[in-house]
Amino acid sequence: MDCLTCEATVGAYFDGELSATESLAFEATLESCPNCRRRLVEIRATSGLLRELSAEPAPDLLRARIERELRAISAAACPAHPRERMRRMAMAASLIVAVSTGWIGGTFAGRGGGGNEELVATYMRVASSDHPVDVTSTDRHTVKPWFAGRIDYSPPVHDLTSEGFPLEGGRVDVVDGRKVSVLVYRLNQHRVALSVWPASSSGNSSPKVTERNGFTLAEWRHGGFQMHAVSDVAPAEMSAFAVALNRATGEADR
Repeated sequence: MDCLTCEATVGAYFDGELSATESLAFEATLESCPNCRRRLVEIRATSGLLRELSAEPAPDLLRARIERELRAISAAACPAHPRERMRRMAMAASLIVAVSTGWIGGTFAGRGGGGNEELVATYMRVASSDHPVDVTSTDRHTVKPWFAGRIDYSPPVHDLTSEGFPLEGGRVDVVDGRKVSVLVYRLNQHRVALSVWPASSSGNSSPKVTERNGFTLAEWRHGGFQMHAVSDVAPAEMSAFAVALNRATGEADR
């Protein structure tokens, strides 16, 4: 094992992920590689510091994002070449460290992020799940009645296939302690999670589209409902989605 391979293997060795043969090869190389020995000492010290931190449950958003990214990494065929395999293992380990560090430091989960974090977590549950909806249909006459008895209002449901955003179905989630309807739309391979509940004030408002931590969010009022959409599509595509939804809602009200 050369030094570059040894360096990429330090984390996997510390975590006990190497086979007996790989561990022996790593330990043999470690004797002549001061950089790798230093990295191993640093990893052990960091691990000790993390164990001393107070333990709190990881937010749903954090867990969902890690699961999604690791699933994307593992979906690729496992390379036969040991160095490439170790490189991908190191990528996965780096991802977990980076995301976890962001959570501990408050830069990812976002202290003070408020309801947006819950909405993004709702989207992540949709995007990372093999079963993103509880009722699967593009027919609004199937999806809309499904919510009856599950939430205390009747949400507006529209299929936007003609606008490029086919309806995938619906589900119920919890935002700010209240059960709300979530409608799931698609744009090619991307999903849009639209959370809808009755507005607390009258009148319509224009969609406000923002970006945060790699997600695109839209917030607006229309037809007596508060609309919150989250996805990983581009801001222009999110704006187009909001316009299409408003148009469909307006036509249905006539």
